[in-house]
Amino acid sequence: MKTALIAALLLAAVVPAAFAAFREPIPHVPLYPSAWQQHRAVADALAGGEAVYCGGGSGNAVALTFDDGPGPYTEQILSELRAAGAHATFFLVGNRLQYWPELAREETLVGTVGNHTWSHPPLTQRPDWIVWLELMRTQYAVAQEVGWKPRLVRVPYALHSAATDAIVRKLGLVEVFWDVDSRDDVPNARVADVVRNVTRGLRPGAIVILHDIHPWTARALPQILAAIGARGLRAVSVPELLALDPPNAGGHCPYAPVAGD
Repeated sequence: MKTALIAALLLAAVVPAAFAAFREPIPHVPLYPSAWQQHRAVADALAGGEAVYCGGGSGNAVALTFDDGPGPYTEQILSELRAAGAHATFFLVGNRLQYWPELAREETLVGTVGNHTWSHPPLTQRPDWIVWLELMRTQYAVAQEVGWKPRLVRVPYALHSAATDAIVRKLGLVEVFWDVDSRDDVPNARVADVVRNVTRGLRPGAIVILHDIHPWTARALPQILAAIGARGLRAVSVPELLALDPPNAGGHCPYAPVAGD
């Protein structure tokens, strides 16, 4: 009887372990979509022919975007992103690359870069040939630094028209705006205000506009990244957002984009 009891106990312990050994391993889910998935998502957005303001709101990703750089605070911002394991998109002004040429490549290591024109003019107030020149010159300047041309564009001051949109599409660029405005472009903005403006709009699929040319933005970023994590969200680049949480057809964002750039 005692022998039978011991045998039963051993069987109860060994059999489940044996079956567990034959279970399918849990597949590894990468934290970020692959380069191919991001490329396809951008291509899908381009084929859709509409500007991007936000994601679909069904995941846990938010896209931080930085305009007007590179600049003297870009390296500090990159350091904060690396420390937090966060990604972002940097919309570059072409004529500023000559002053910080090494930063464009560094930015691609924590996300991606986009086109923000050569000299940051209001494109709707320029003839078509100037619009072409502003965008194409930046395409080639960025390609010289990172080895490929941007596939995203953000027009200065969010000023665009049917004519500028047509030129953007002919260049194979996806136009990216935002639905959360940090208002860090206000002269001498306070860090607390920048943080509050961003955190009150944080939600799945949000695209946040910031600028990496202001010291208060660099000081606000650690608090913004902490708020993103506290809400169970993660900071990604725009191509990653498009792959993880693509915009809904005809979807609306909770914040209307404003000219804050």
